[in-house]
Amino acid sequence: MKCSNPDCCRGIGLVAYRSSWFGKRRFCSQHCRNAFVADARNLRQNPKSALLKRFGVAFVALVGLILPPTFTMAVLAAPPARPETPYVAGCDRNLADASASVAAMQARIKSLSGVDRSEICKATRLYFFEVVKARAVTAMCKSGTERERDLDRLDADVVRTNEAIAARCL
Repeated sequence: MKCSNPDCCRGIGLVAYRSSWFGKRRFCSQHCRNAFVADARNLRQNPKSALLKRFGVAFVALVGLILPPTFTMAVLAAPPARPETPYVAGCDRNLADASASVAAMQARIKSLSGVDRSEICKATRLYFFEVVKARAVTAMCKSGTERERDLDRLDADVVRTNEAIAARCL
C-alpha cells in the first residue's frame, strides 16, 4: 500500500499513521502525515482569506463612503451652540449700581489723604468688597470680549487692593 501523501512515493510498512482515529488515509510516517495535514489546512484557508478580503473591502466602503456623509449631515442638522450667556433680568441696573458704588468708594478713598490710618483701612476694605461684588455682577451679566476685558481689569484691581490692605492694615 502506498502513502496517502501525494508528494511521497514510499510504501507503508508495518506501522501506518492516520490523521485522526477514524481517518481513512494512511501515511508512511508522522512527517508525511503532518505535511499533508498542513497543506490541507492551507488549502482550506484560501476561501476564508477571500471572505476576509471581501469583509475588509465592505468595511472600508462603510467607513469611507457612508459614515462621513452621515456624520456631516448630523452635524449640520444640530442646532448651533449659543456662546452668549442668557440675559438675566435686572442686569443693566445691577451693572450700573455696581460701577457707581465702585466709583463712589474710589472717590472716598482719594478724599481720605490726611485722615487716621484706621479710617483709611476701613475705606480700603469697603472698596475691596465693592470691587468683588462688581466682579460677580460683571461675570454674571456680561459676555464676549468686553466681559473678559472687564473681568481682567477687576481682577487686577482686587489683587492691588488686597496687597494694599496687607501692607497698610495688618
